Amino acid sequence: MRKTFAGALIVGLAFLLFQTQAFSVQEDTAELSFSKTAVSRKNVHLYTVQQGDVLSAIIRRLPGITEKDVPVYYEMTRKLNPGLKNLDRLSAGQTLVLPGKSPLAPDAAASDAARPGLAGDGSGRQDYRVKKGDTLIHILRRELGMKTVAPTTLRRVQSLNPSIRNVNRIYAGQKIVLPGGPATLPAAAQAPPTTEILSPAAPEEAIQQAAPTADARGAAVLPPAARLAVIRHIVTQMNGNMITSGNYYLPVSKTEQVTIDCSAIPVVEFEDRTTLFLDLERRANRQLKKIISDRWSNYHLVAIDEKDDIIVILKKMFQTTKTYEIAKAQSPLSVSSAPPLEILVDWVITARGSRKTSTGVQGIRLVYEENPLLPRAVVNAARRHAAAITEISPVSGLTAKTEEIYSLPPLTVLPVSTAKEFTLALLAALNLPAEKDADVQVFNLARDGFNLSVKADLAVSAGERRTLIFSRRLPGQFIGVLEKAGHDLIFIDDADDPAKNLEKVLRGLRVLFTTGYFTFSGLDKNQPPYEFGFAGTKIRGGKDIYVVNFDFNPELRGLLQENWSASVIRY
Repeated sequence: MRKTFAGALIVGLAFLLFQTQAFSVQEDTAELSFSKTAVSRKNVHLYTVQQGDVLSAIIRRLPGITEKDVPVYYEMTRKLNPGLKNLDRLSAGQTLVLPGKSPLAPDAAASDAARPGLAGDGSGRQDYRVKKGDTLIHILRRELGMKTVAPTTLRRVQSLNPSIRNVNRIYAGQKIVLPGGPATLPAAAQAPPTTEILSPAAPEEAIQQAAPTADARGAAVLPPAARLAVIRHIVTQMNGNMITSGNYYLPVSKTEQVTIDCSAIPVVEFEDRTTLFLDLERRANRQLKKIISDRWSNYHLVAIDEKDDIIVILKKMFQTTKTYEIAKAQSPLSVSSAPPLEILVDWVITARGSRKTSTGVQGIRLVYEENPLLPRAVVNAARRHAAAITEISPVSGLTAKTEEIYSLPPLTVLPVSTAKEFTLALLAALNLPAEKDADVQVFNLARDGFNLSVKADLAVSAGERRTLIFSRRLPGQFIGVLEKAGHDLIFIDDADDPAKNLEKVLRGLRVLFTTGYFTFSGLDKNQPPYEFGFAGTKIRGGKDIYVVNFDFNPELRGLLQENWSASVIRY
């Protein structure tokens, strides 16, 4: 007999009053054993632990394993290795007995050929087919046994693969050539070899081949405190709540209740009233799970392995909710900001189907040592438009770039009430001095026998040339006389669109400009993959000015000024 709640759970013991459904707070260990743990010693193989291996990840690499199989195979492995006291603390070089027939061949050459996506060409180089979730760094670590990957190694891979323009961007299904394996590397960079001894017997249970369910990068197996911090942050971004202290009470009847110690089993409450109990160390037993599932449809006990990476944990959490789901990002995350913004993330959390939530979408970006962080301006711009971005480091957990402080002048807004006021404000923004209501002599008494002058709305002088701007039409004779006198004439119209008057003024003043759609990419500035773009007019000069007709996002305006030395004005 043993206490199954290990001090984490205290179930009210007034069960004598609860006569119709009595159950015990203690139960025999045999009742908690798995029903499918029997395995013949003939149906096993040996595995040598490599640097960085954890048991849950090793099990998930077995053929045909799905997420629900992991606990069963974990228990089977424990029984097959009675001499190992702690399977959660493996050391490189240890030999494990694993259940099931390995897909690898018994000899080293065949073993390499049988590894998924990897084959040698006899020259020391190897072809590899990129799998979903792969990164180049982790391919080199896993397939070549490298503990660290130097920049020179990445450049070597690029030289072998001219199609790889950016080592941070490879795609599932892509075929790449890897340099020679561990034998060609310095001894310090090699990991202990893996030895597989196969049995000709098949496993006792037929297992269908299935794709790995854990993130193939193995990127975010974090320490407990960092893991909780990530979960709390993600839940909070979704307007949820996470409780990690005190007790949580579930009334079973008028006289009985379940008391949960939140420091041992954190509680997550979503805005759709779904409540999750995160059993981070598998302390709870089937009895508690049955109590919860039998009485409450919106309460769920989620069993989490100590070495589950953060994506696997999130998958387990969202599998129990009817409102949210998490999926691998198949395209950039689109943010309907002004201007529109696209951010490349690894995972997205969204509402299921047509369900509506107040939280929008959340993108998760896994940040490895070779990846830069997103500018805070991009993260803030996304958050303004219901798109939260969470960046996770495999070392420290939550991570983010420090807040950028941009010294931005107020956004210049050109009035559009009249064409004259619009043009006057435009000239001021371009630092072109203009005279309002300027008198221009057309005829004079000495030359023509009479005096006649015309009032121009605006007059701009540049060197010896003088440009006159009119918001009304002039008689043709006056136009000819003014042009003959050396004046440049621009005619604007209150009935015209501001963009048309803008083009007239810039062309008449011989200012270089381009009208079109302009795109700005973080990759152009050695930053993470994000992109925003907009339609407008680019006025070229010492500092480019973009004229737009919408309220430009202030964060992206600051980023435009910082990275592209450009400013924005609007009308």
